[in-house]
Amino acid sequence: MAVETPDEIGQASSTPRQSDEQLLAGFVAGDHAMLTDLVQRYERSLYGLIARYTGAGDEAEDLFQETFLRVFQHADGFGGRSSVRTWLYSIALNVCRGYGRGQHPAPAELPDDAAAAQVDRPGPVELAAGHETGEWIAAAVRRLPPEQCEVFVLRVYEDLKYDEIAQVVGRPVATVKSQMRLALQKLRKTLRNLEDSQRR
Repeated sequence: MAVETPDEIGQASSTPRQSDEQLLAGFVAGDHAMLTDLVQRYERSLYGLIARYTGAGDEAEDLFQETFLRVFQHADGFGGRSSVRTWLYSIALNVCRGYGRGQHPAPAELPDDAAAAQVDRPGPVELAAGHETGEWIAAAVRRLPPEQCEVFVLRVYEDLKYDEIAQVVGRPVATVKSQMRLALQKLRKTLRNLEDSQRR
């Protein structure tokens, strides 16, 4: 049995990680395993966005499936005008907006290899965990006006920069920053009201 030398082990572990753009291009070129890798890379963050923004519970799974079905269907139309990351968030957000308008997707079927990659995603309860009022705060965030909710979730939970959020939501950076300020003001007021009610 051959034993790897330290040099060989070092070479194997230093294989460069493919960029999102390389994975998408590889998928478009016919390598479906590349889509699987892309699903695995973004499943937790996109599922988190969907669950937090919509509060969809069990339906978040269908919305996640719908997001990557659209990626599968429209990958060859990616024009490179933004990063793949912001493009994926845009697709997920459009799916969420459709859900908010009552356009609930039918259960979507991804190719077997991409569907098999979906494991260990947190449910809505897990996403709100870590804070004693987490579930209440999550509900308060969802009660924000939609444009403020979008910006807040993308900035606070997904840690996107303001220029990335502007690309995702299709609004100027200045508008995005203003909506974030308004969202924070409303949430602070709501939290103060909660604290006051708990003291009584």
